[in-house]
Formats: sequence, structure tokens, C-alpha cells
Amino acid sequence: MFMDSPEDERTKLVSCLGAFRQYWSSLPQESHDQCVQWIVRFIHSQHSPKRIAFLYDCLAMAVETSLLPPRMVCQALISSDSLEWERTQLWALTFKLIRKIIGGVDYKGVRDLLKAVLDKIQTVPNFVSSAVVQQLLAAREVVEYILDRNACLLPAYFAVTEIRKLYPEAVGQPDI
Repeated sequence: MFMDSPEDERTKLVSCLGAFRQYWSSLPQESHDQCVQWIVRFIHSQHSPKRIAFLYDCLAMAVETSLLPPRMVCQALISSDSLEWERTQLWALTFKLIRKIIGGVDYKGVRDLLKAVLDKIQTVPNFVSSAVVQQLLAAREVVEYILDRNACLLPAYFAVTEIRKLYPEAVGQPDI
């Protein structure tokens, strides 16, 4: 079996990013969002976890080098129809990438992403096999990071408002 060294992986990432940078700069501004959505659809159509991880590394590097805006990438990832809890590896890799790049999103974008993440989490049944719990926890880590006061991603009252919209208080329950 032939294995790539970390240096080979880095070289491939840099090469892919260079080619993408040329393509991205030739696109009209109004096509950028559609292009990122297409990239996410392409990644989500892959079946190899190693290929998905490599392509996600490319996306992360594109965000880290300010080639792609983090809000656009996060929004495309979370709004993908292919992001379903049953695809546990894709779910885990997607939320790990979102966790990695969400720090560059403005608070209004983080508020929208929190709502979208909570909506995705609501698609997970109350009871799942213990074999998939570990992969599903990646979504919880994103929510914890958004709510972390030290991360300063979102004012608390915005977070509380979004959570209350999704989980309204039961009638007759005292306010705490």
C-alpha cells in the first residue's frame, strides 16, 4: 500500500489551492456563492472519507488564507441537503470544519449559523445507536463553541433568542 507523507499532503493542498485561486479570481463576484455551493455538493457526493477530509482541508486552507469568506463556506456546508445525521462520517467532518472556521464569521452570521445548526440537530432522533454517538457530538461541539463566552462569537441574548424560538417554554412552567 502506498501512503502519502504529511509533506506530500501539504504539497497537494498548496497545489490545489493555487489552481483554485486562479479559477476563483476569474469568476465574477456574483458567481462566488453559487461556486461554493457547487463545491460543497461535489464534496458531499464523495464516498471516500479520506477524499472528503482532503477536500475539507482544501476548503479550510482557502478560508485561512482569506481566499474564501468563512460565512459563505459555513452557510453552504450547513444548508447542504446531503448533510444528514445518518452519514455519520460526513456529519462529523462537516461540523469539525465549521468549528474550525466559524471564528472568522461576524456575529450576525454566527446567529444565522447557530439557528441552522440547531435545525440540523433537531433532525437527529432522540435515540440513536451508541455506535454513532461519537460522530454526532461534533455538532454539539460547534454549539458549545458558539455559546462559549470566551470565544466572543455571539452576544448571549442573540443565542438565547434563537434557542427560545426553537425550544419554546412549556405553558405553565415557571420562568427561571
